[in-house]
This record gives sequence, structure tokens and C-alpha cells, in this order.
Amino acid sequence: MTKQVLIIKSSPANEFSISSEIADYLQSQLQNKNENLTFTVRDLSKTPAPVYDNQILNSFYGDQDALTAEQAAVAQPSLLYIEELKQADIIVFASPMHNFSVTSLMKNYIDQICRFGLTFSYSEQGPSGLLQGKQAVIIASAGADMATPEMQAVDFQVPYLKQVLGFIGIADIKVITAYGISLPHIGSEIATERAKAQVDQWLGSAA
Repeated sequence: MTKQVLIIKSSPANEFSISSEIADYLQSQLQNKNENLTFTVRDLSKTPAPVYDNQILNSFYGDQDALTAEQAAVAQPSLLYIEELKQADIIVFASPMHNFSVTSLMKNYIDQICRFGLTFSYSEQGPSGLLQGKQAVIIASAGADMATPEMQAVDFQVPYLKQVLGFIGIADIKVITAYGISLPHIGSEIATERAKAQVDQWLGSAA
């Protein structure tokens, strides 16, 4: 049975992006491992998600059966992103750290996919994610080594992405890290090699 893989890239660095390079490597390794996979790649640096503003708020929370043509157009990107998520079996978030958290490209995307009634709901027991039964991979890159105890306290990237994924119902999450890109004793080459080794280990354990 064919499975769908959705890869979301969120680096403005384009061809110089470490997180995107690792995502491309993961895609190639998945393709080598399983021919019954189809891939959708959404590069937010090339097609950015709309910034959440008053128009979007009114489109999201207005009567969905009474939206004007303009409001429906404003809401269309969100529905496209959510449909991609619904169709995907494996979702890859390629995320470089910016100022201790995700890029604005990723944040704008998240604001489009977290929608009441579409990806989460509320009951007396609290919030419930609606995109269950999926697998997610977070590829997290950072200039510093966020794995050290002193840096873990200021890591608002991976915990945030885990929280968002859990909020929309995805509990099976693997984290691949490329840390220390800007450090002289690690650097981009070593950090990238380490991350690719984590990809290989993950795919080997999933065999």
C-alpha cells in the first residue's frame, strides 16, 4: 500500500539550509528503502504561509457556510495545508532555530494548520487532536548545541513543535538534531554528518 510523506521546509537559507539538506537526505533514504512512498514537499521559503491577520481571523471563525468569496480565498491556503496533513502518513518538519524558537515561516504555517474543528476539538476533558495515527519527524538544526543542559532550558523549538504536533493528535514523534553548526569544535559539516547518522539509525530501527 502506498504511503504519503509530507515534508515541510521552513528555512529562509534556501540551498544553504542544513535542515533542508537533512530533509532531502531523509527523503532519498526513504525512497531507497521503500518504493511505495509518494512525497509532497512544501518549501515555505518559496511559498510562504499567509501571516495571521484580521482577515484570516474572521475567515477562520466566521460562519463557514456564509463566507464571502474574498473570505473563502483568504482561508484557502489553510484548507490546503490541512488536507496535505490529513493525507500524509509521515510528516517531516525541517526546522532551523531562529532566536531560540522556530522561524517566522514555520510559525505562520502552524497558525494556519491549528484550527478548531479541523485539526483539534475541545470537550469537557480538554483539547483533542484530530490528526491521529500519523508519524512525525522533527529535523531541528541550531547554531548552538541545544543538547547541553544549559541550552536545553532555552530550547523553545523542539518542545514547541512537539506540543503543536501533540495538540493536533500526533503522538509518534522522532527528533533528528543538527546542533552546534556555529561552534568551532563541531561546525556545519560534523553537525550534518551526525544528523544523517541519526536518520540512518532511525530507518534501520524501523526496518
